[in-house]
Amino acid sequence: MKLSNNTHDIIVVGGGIIGLSIAWRLASEGRLVTLVERNQIGSGTSWSGAGILPPANLSQSTDPLDQLRGLSHELFPVWAADIQSETGKDIGLRRCGGWYLAESPGEMAAMIGLADYWSQLNIEVEQVPLNNLKNAEPSLTSWSESPRALGAWWAPDEYQVRPPHLLKAIQEACQNKGVVIEENANVCDAREIHSKPQIKINGEWQACEQLVLSGGAWLSQFTHRQGLGQSIIPVRGQILLLQTPIPICTRVINVGNRYLVCREDGHILVGSCEEEVGYQNGTSDEIINELYQFACFLIPQLEHSKQVHRWSGLRPMTFDGFPMIGRIPSTVNIYVACGHYRSGLHLSTGTASIMTDMLQGRQPKIDMDAFRIGKQIL
Repeated sequence: MKLSNNTHDIIVVGGGIIGLSIAWRLASEGRLVTLVERNQIGSGTSWSGAGILPPANLSQSTDPLDQLRGLSHELFPVWAADIQSETGKDIGLRRCGGWYLAESPGEMAAMIGLADYWSQLNIEVEQVPLNNLKNAEPSLTSWSESPRALGAWWAPDEYQVRPPHLLKAIQEACQNKGVVIEENANVCDAREIHSKPQIKINGEWQACEQLVLSGGAWLSQFTHRQGLGQSIIPVRGQILLLQTPIPICTRVINVGNRYLVCREDGHILVGSCEEEVGYQNGTSDEIINELYQFACFLIPQLEHSKQVHRWSGLRPMTFDGFPMIGRIPSTVNIYVACGHYRSGLHLSTGTASIMTDMLQGRQPKIDMDAFRIGKQIL
């Protein structure tokens, strides 16, 4: 197979939020980065995400995932300011706060436990009596008076971000730093020869000094040589976008794994579901109708809203629920940053910071043993 004469410094595979964030941080430190994407930059799962950033606290966390969340949560406002300074673009980061509602005994028990755990981490959370909810959040008055309403909690440190805005802005920030972006690039294989990584792009092997694989749900398609051919399970989620003439609410409303993300311009994202359908994207009338009924039950005024759009995304799930972040043990210079499942947007800042530390020979800010690649290899 032909080997290109071009030798890159760093190649990052995957043009979603993880790959873009890693490329931007590396380029900010003077590295020459080529970012390779199978379709268009920011057109995949990252674009389809809701943009919910739940509260977290790095300083009090001991659980590895909580530490990664805490680091990411801490970095997001800093990144938003840096990106806006570099590009002039607002990524829609807002500290809007989040409601957590319980409609079943199981959800009630889970929320009592989560609220207690958050309190131990010094994360502010308050249980709000249902008869006070209509004053705190008028849009939830009907829900609070329904038989299904069992409990409500308020978490003021929940953020939201607008994924399409974030992706466009960070792509521009990458280009401003000199990142070379290759779109519509078919990556089908990766290997390492004498410590030199090579990636097969559009039928041609290209060499680099360091290789980062952040291909999301598609990682398993080109990592068979590294034993990662069955490491990622794609899980489809569907979202419905509604719009009202004026905003009814500007918070995030969580009920179990479902949610409303209420934007300040009247748009409301309604999600989501978890479907193991392989690499099949697309929406179904059944699921979209369920999401619509869920939204209208929470906020009856949404019965008069406009259904603007519907879409789906394939979340990359690992078998143990932990993202894979680090060097592949059988290689010297091939790294993976993938498997963030429903939290790719939230964990992107921490993941990129850690990956940049690793590639630059620095000690990561948190212990990464729980995210090591070896335990996912089958």
